[in-house]
Amino acid sequence: MSRVMIVEPLPLLRLAIGQVVERLGHQVVAQVDNGQDALLHARSDSPQLVVLELAIAGLGGLDLIRRLKLRDPALQLLVYTGQSSSHFARLCMQAGADGFVSKQDEPVELERALNAVAHGRRYFPREPGNVQVAMGGNELDALSARELTVLGLIGEGRSNQAIAEQLSISYKTVSTYKTRLQEKLQVDSRLGLADIAHRNGIGLSAVSTQVEPAQLAQTKPDPAQQALLRALLDSSPNPMYVRDRQGRLLLCNQPFLTLHHTSQERVLGERVEDMFWFSAEQGRNFQARYEAMVEKGQAYSSQGSVDFLGELHYLQHWSEPWRDANGTVQGMVGSFEDLTDRHILLGQLRDAHEHAQARYREATHFARVLHADLDEPLQRLKAGLDFARLTMPGQVALQRLSQRMAQLERLVNLSLQRPPLVPVQLNIVEWIRARLDAFNAQLSKGAAVPTLALEGVSAKQLWIDAERLGALFDSLLQRLSEEASQAPLRISLATRMQLSGVVTFNLAITLCQPLAHHQGIALQFCRRLAQSMEGSFRDVHENGETAFLIELECPAALPG
Repeated sequence: MSRVMIVEPLPLLRLAIGQVVERLGHQVVAQVDNGQDALLHARSDSPQLVVLELAIAGLGGLDLIRRLKLRDPALQLLVYTGQSSSHFARLCMQAGADGFVSKQDEPVELERALNAVAHGRRYFPREPGNVQVAMGGNELDALSARELTVLGLIGEGRSNQAIAEQLSISYKTVSTYKTRLQEKLQVDSRLGLADIAHRNGIGLSAVSTQVEPAQLAQTKPDPAQQALLRALLDSSPNPMYVRDRQGRLLLCNQPFLTLHHTSQERVLGERVEDMFWFSAEQGRNFQARYEAMVEKGQAYSSQGSVDFLGELHYLQHWSEPWRDANGTVQGMVGSFEDLTDRHILLGQLRDAHEHAQARYREATHFARVLHADLDEPLQRLKAGLDFARLTMPGQVALQRLSQRMAQLERLVNLSLQRPPLVPVQLNIVEWIRARLDAFNAQLSKGAAVPTLALEGVSAKQLWIDAERLGALFDSLLQRLSEEASQAPLRISLATRMQLSGVVTFNLAITLCQPLAHHQGIALQFCRRLAQSMEGSFRDVHENGETAFLIELECPAALPG
């Protein structure tokens, strides 16, 4: 006699399986309907044999098999499932199951399997490795166990959120599995995946069998297919519909009704051209387009503006054919995504961008005119003055003015001409030290000498535009030295190699006192230089200090 745990989501089936187990002389010690509870009861009730369905909540059945076997290799596992044996029997064997019985088999198969597994034998009615793939050919052979589980849940009409909750994974992970399934199975929609699952008998055990009244239309899917379509519609957050070959509306979901401000009673059975929200001309055009799609039997997608009862909506629309068991096109399944708010927002962003660009051009033009107006008088002033006879403050002021004019000219040229980057290979540590030594040599007597700290330099050899970086470095040091020649300057350099081969370059220059003026041509010139190298330049003020942070991304270079 074995201690048995039953893992089955349907209460009636749990009861029936329990009666079979007890009739064979075994003891039922636990009955659960999800994977998480199964793990808990496996610890607390110590079953010797587990009968489980693959389509359970909390964990996928295949994951549950692996976890149970990992915890107790001696535990006997018998899979009793409505999933396709042609695909899942082999996977269950690989996961560690001791037996596999399909719910489509005769009831006596369950008894035979229980007897075999309880006595330490494996029970697979047909060798899983030799099972022929049903209807879909070998299209599912390349799928992993988790991918098959996700495909089955999609086939049941579950939403991404519902799948995430059932398998205890994130919504984003489900989206990744869905994308991977579409690539492997070469379909471009959720409906295509559901159709493949349907053809291969995967995931149909949990689909509702609710059907619509017969009077909705003359052409109807068969009950199983209709249940699949109904589940798909109900799980979609977007407006979705099913029409027959003539364009009559067979099924729709609540978002569809909400979008069109209507009810099922008013629209079910109506053709495309009879929909009250279209004008007569619109109705004829959309009806003709629909009939052409049905005739071609191909998927269709479009994007554009549609007027619904005086409300202009910008919609993304897709549709694709649904077929009967013989492959004959019976109609189209379609969906809308209302992009109206996004379309309006994008228009506003485009307008704002164009306005900002116009203002930027005006500001650049003004800076160019200002430079042209001031540069000529400055040059005449310098030519007319005896520089040697100026006082020291006068010489310094004239030098700074000349530097500002040169920076303004380069700033305007950067904005208007946008010269391309000219990267060269260099050792960034040696380059920074040499640049700093050159700057220190020009300092006046008594001025504070900047210090350099290397903080996590993992890559030294870089490809970088040395001319622009040099102009940025020199201009910033000169500006801060002018502001407070006696205040210490701390310079720290850090680099980090990324897996892609790109190096993140971080340079921080800190003035050990607050900076009185945070604007000006020099700082704007530094900011624009960093931006022209596709980097960032920002200032941080805290603890009585002002730090300027420069971050760039540069290709790594081989040591030379």
